[in-house]
Amino acid sequence: MAASMQLQPAEVYFAQKLAANEKKIRDRAVKKLRKYISVRSQSVGFSEDDMLKIWKGLHYCMWMCDKPLVQEDLADTLSNLLQCFDNNAQAFLFIDAFFQTQCREWFGIDRLRLDKFMMLIRRVIHQCLLMLKIKKWKVTLVKQFLSILEKYVISDSDNAGPDGLKFHLADIYLDELSSVGIDSLKPDVLQIFLEPYCTMMTRCQNKHLVSHVVNRIFKNIIDQSDVGKDEEEDVSEDEGEEENQDTDKAPKLQFDYTTIADKLFDLAKGNNCLSRNRPAIYDLVKRFKDLAAGIFPSDDIIGSSDEDDPISNADFNMAVQRLRKVEKMGIKKKKTKKKRKLEETHEGSEEEPKKKKKKKSKQVVKEDESQINGILDKEPPKKKKNKCKSEQQSKSESNDKNDELEGEGHSTTRKLKNAADNADSFVGGIGESNGVVSTKKDKKREK
Repeated sequence: MAASMQLQPAEVYFAQKLAANEKKIRDRAVKKLRKYISVRSQSVGFSEDDMLKIWKGLHYCMWMCDKPLVQEDLADTLSNLLQCFDNNAQAFLFIDAFFQTQCREWFGIDRLRLDKFMMLIRRVIHQCLLMLKIKKWKVTLVKQFLSILEKYVISDSDNAGPDGLKFHLADIYLDELSSVGIDSLKPDVLQIFLEPYCTMMTRCQNKHLVSHVVNRIFKNIIDQSDVGKDEEEDVSEDEGEEENQDTDKAPKLQFDYTTIADKLFDLAKGNNCLSRNRPAIYDLVKRFKDLAAGIFPSDDIIGSSDEDDPISNADFNMAVQRLRKVEKMGIKKKKTKKKRKLEETHEGSEEEPKKKKKKKSKQVVKEDESQINGILDKEPPKKKKNKCKSEQQSKSESNDKNDELEGEGHSTTRKLKNAADNADSFVGGIGESNGVVSTKKDKKREK
């Protein structure tokens, strides 16, 4: 072990042991790391690379941890490492390395491990606020902490950090502020904590993130105000509900509503504010001005009021009658559709055998067509046409020859008869001439 410590830096050694498979090795590494941080931070200090190596090991130490109760204990121990730093610069470097590591590793976290890392982020934010509370909420330290959040989480740029981390921080921001600084936080310090979100709303291009920030931060401030609580009590009394909620758990941060309204108004009228975000910001300005005047703002859209166009009973009754007529018409249409479907099913059942026969004939035709197409694929269509033409021509020529032969038959018979007659006459002439010659020879012999 001593040889390994000499060969490689201590931060790499701790990172390997913190990411071990066995729980005993991880627990020992966390205890040794606590002592190492307290000694190193007082003497030499850590660099940014050293902090990133340490948080890499701590991240995978949390990754390997199983079971909910064990995960809660580990999240507490890891977040409590912040209290080991006596130097403010080293403490903020530790916080910066934590958020940098979470932004880098966020997309590699699966859905089964996401909850414990969100719990770790909440615990670290809690410890950061406790550190600021111990320092008595010094403005310089508060701004230094908020600059880290603006760099990685509360930012309008897409490259700052993942949206999931931004949404999660908006969910826990007011809860952790109220749990740590209910009694000690003053309105001017609370205004400093709200300024990063005010500036983000003016430049953020993600409309879903803007609406989430409005609902989870600014509207929560309105609902948690004294005027908002009085309004909720009146509504619960009118509805006859019993008040079983614990009022001590609700946050009671004291905000200066006029300063919030003025800050939002100044940012909205600037050139850097996006035009599509201005309506939401001006709506918040009006709401905070109403709160400062002691009026609970309603959820209606600005510029619309129910007193201008009240609904009378006659109009209400007419609307009810129209709705009933529409419902009756809808029922009639449904009945007619059902009748048509039943008639079509009966007609279809009668025409099924005919359709089957037609289908068979179609199948036969398709088979014949497939055979013909196969033949056509083997031999080109032009040659077939020539063959057919040649066959037709040969048939027609043979028929023409037969006709010619039949016509010429009569003429040949006549010619043959004439030739026969001529032959007979010629033969007779020859015979006569032979007889003459024979008679002359006979006369010579007699002599």
